[in-house]
Amino acid sequence: MQNSSDSGMTFGFNKPNTEINKQTVNDSVQSHVEKVDTIQQSTTSKIDIEKGADREDLSENQPYTDVRSITIMLVKNTSLYRKVNDKVLPKRIDYIGSCFNSSKVISANQEEVNAYFPNLVGLSPNDPSFMLRVKQYLNNIRIPVDELGKTFDISFYYYHKKDYYKFKAKEEAIEETYQKAPRRGDVEIKAAIKAKVNALNLLESQKHKVGYPINVEDYLMYRHCLLYHSVAKDMSIINSDTSIRFYFKDDKKEADKLRKYRLEVNKAKSNYVACIADSVLFEAVYIQYCVLNSLPVLTYLNRPQLDKEIDLDKFSSNEPVKFNKIVYNKDIKLMAVIEKLIARGELVRSQYSQNITTTDGELIGANTGEAIAWFKDPKNASMVAAYNHKLNLI
Repeated sequence: MQNSSDSGMTFGFNKPNTEINKQTVNDSVQSHVEKVDTIQQSTTSKIDIEKGADREDLSENQPYTDVRSITIMLVKNTSLYRKVNDKVLPKRIDYIGSCFNSSKVISANQEEVNAYFPNLVGLSPNDPSFMLRVKQYLNNIRIPVDELGKTFDISFYYYHKKDYYKFKAKEEAIEETYQKAPRRGDVEIKAAIKAKVNALNLLESQKHKVGYPINVEDYLMYRHCLLYHSVAKDMSIINSDTSIRFYFKDDKKEADKLRKYRLEVNKAKSNYVACIADSVLFEAVYIQYCVLNSLPVLTYLNRPQLDKEIDLDKFSSNEPVKFNKIVYNKDIKLMAVIEKLIARGELVRSQYSQNITTTDGELIGANTGEAIAWFKDPKNASMVAAYNHKLNLI
């Protein structure tokens, strides 16, 4: 009976148990597959990350060519005689000659000389006449520069891109130091230029360790011009130094400047549209336009809207940098309130200083910035509310 009962129980649950077992096995297999997939994905992801890091490292270790040119231009000091006879006279041309200081500085770095000059002078650095030939080369420079200028290819091939980044950062640091240097007169300007030139020459003299110029002769002539007194390194000294006959025009910097300007132009177009869509912002920006151009605020605010839009459109096109600076000012609307109060006589700006006071002579601020801080100060909330109320009544 027991056997029969056991057999019957087994028979009674035989099919369901098989289905359960199959499902269990399937679940187990699926779980295992998912775990394997997860492990594989994790491993693949890790490999991809490592490969990405390797690619990044590889990119920085790849060779890189910094394509760059620089142009030497003639200073425009055309005589009256040439102006009158310009059509019949041959085109103006001038020459950059040798320079004792340039020859001495360039030939002083023996490693650099050994790297660049063998192909130019046709001798090996081991030749006893090598340095003599180098100095002869440097002492007999004669570069013609016509009215179109003389362009040098100063592109540089770096063995590793990471070195290009390093030198670029150092060059930008030199320029930043120069821009921050005091330049209140000719003496300070010339001192700042001298420091900049010395720093740039020292930096350039180290490049032979990490690569080589694409055009060695052009590159060395650029280095010579960098040290040549008659080539201005800053436009501000052209009119104050009669010995200046040429000036640098960095083609890459000029292109970067133009690119940045175009970016400002495009931003100005977008900002102008934003002003048209926001009447309060439009008025605030228009008021600053009037202040910047010394135009009577109240008179111009009463002009037809179309005229004001034309004014602001022209301003945004002709002075995109100034226009964008006004729009991006976070306090522009508060500044407009202050300017309207001044225009209506509720506040007074001193004729010969930036001081802003009340009609009773109480100082609001030594300038617009301090006046903005005064209007934001909670202690002055009641007076600010009163001023706003006056504006709303008008």
